[in-house]
Order: sequence, then C-alpha cells, then structure tokens
Amino acid sequence: MKSRVLAVALSARTVWRLKFLQQFSLGISSLAVMVLLPACVSPHAAKSQVSVQPQVTQTETRFRKEYVLIPGDQIEVIVRRVPEVSHQVTIRPDGFISLPLLNDVSAAGLTVHELEAKLTTLFAARLLNPEVTVIASKVRDPVVYVAGETNLVAAIPLREAPTAIQAIALAGGFRRSAASRDVTIIRLTEDGHLQAIPVVTEVGGQPGAYMALRSSLLQADDIVFVPENGRSQVTRFLDDIVNKPLVGVSSSLGVYANFKLIKVLQ
Repeated sequence: MKSRVLAVALSARTVWRLKFLQQFSLGISSLAVMVLLPACVSPHAAKSQVSVQPQVTQTETRFRKEYVLIPGDQIEVIVRRVPEVSHQVTIRPDGFISLPLLNDVSAAGLTVHELEAKLTTLFAARLLNPEVTVIASKVRDPVVYVAGETNLVAAIPLREAPTAIQAIALAGGFRRSAASRDVTIIRLTEDGHLQAIPVVTEVGGQPGAYMALRSSLLQADDIVFVPENGRSQVTRFLDDIVNKPLVGVSSSLGVYANFKLIKVLQ
C-alpha cells in the first residue's frame, strides 16, 4: 500500500515537472522569437522605407570650362576706336581667320580669351595700345560624348540625345562586352568639380537598365561611360595572359622545327 502511494506521488511529481519544463521551454522560445524577429524583419522594412542614393565620386581639383573655337564658328573681332579693322569672320576649315593688318591668324583650338590675348599682341605691333574684344557669335551646338563599350565612340548633339539611352543608341548601342547596368555619367558641376554619377537601376530584369538610362537626363559636355562587364574582362585576361603567350610559344617552336628540318635536308 505504501509503495503504491509512493508510486502515485512520484508520477504526479513527474507530470508537474514535465508541465513546468514545457512552459519554461515555451517561454524561452517566445523570448527568442521576440529577440530574433526584429533582426529578421528590419532589413526588409529598411529596404522599403529608406532609398539608397548612388555613390557619386568627385574630384578634389576644380576646373573651369571654356569654349574652344573650331572651324565653322563665326566670331566678331572688335578693336576699340579702330572700326576699319573690326570684322565679323568665320574660322576657315584650315583653322585660320583673315583680318586687316594681320592677314591670316590661327584661331581654331583656342578659347575666346586666348584669341583675344593673341590678337592684342599682334595688333600691338601696328597700333598703339589696342583694346581687342572677341565675341563668339555663332558656335557649334552643345554635344555629349559616349565612350567605352559601345559600337562607336562619338560626340552627339545634345538636342538629338537628351537622355543617356538616346546617346548610346546613336553611338551604335551596347557591345556584347558592355556592363549595361553599370553606366556612369561624368559631369562638370557648377562649382568646377568633376563627378562620376552612376545610373542606378531600380527595376530588375533586362528592361531595368534601359528604363534607368531612359530617365537619365544629360547636360552639355556630359560623358556617358559604358564599362566592360566582368565576363569580358576575364576573357580578355585569359587572352592576354594565356592564349597570346601560347601562340607566341607555338610560333617559336614552329620556326625552330622548320629550321632544324631545313638544316637536315641541306
């Protein structure tokens, strides 16, 4: 009888212990879920709430942009108090202009300020303290430049290519080696710094890169740079490091074998 009562008491204590352990394990599991759940959810929440800005690279050096005269530009040369030598001229295909007292003067490749200084020095040999002003009255249209892995490296009028995708299309489109999702626009800012601005692709799939390029507006003298993709870089590395040296070795061995063969025949 006593042993039976003891067995019942032990079984009851075992059940209580099992319930306690079960509740304790459930509490630990709930605490773990509460601790780990924010860590699992927060990246998605952050991704949906925080927009990632492109990594813009900027030079420390500042620059100044000046227009460079080219053949076909029309300029007006004004010499104060000497109207008879003041003229409106067009830069000839050979890069020269013709002015009274000076005859032919090279103008292409110079900025307006450089041409003013040059003409002032030349007129000073014939006139007393000349004051020369050069006005670019008609110049070429603003252009953008496309470089890198496109079928053409070209300067394209901005009015024909206001967006990056139009500039790339007029440059013949992407090569197979192009990294179309890594296009960068190089631009000179108003404060004189050069910036490399990545074109951020927010939509997945093949159309994503084209949609991003379609919405990227260009400015005068922008450079649209299309880099080489990783697969093409690896292929070119293997070609430069492995294939070309092996071709050279094979050619050398071939010449050596032919030389030995000719020597034997002689």
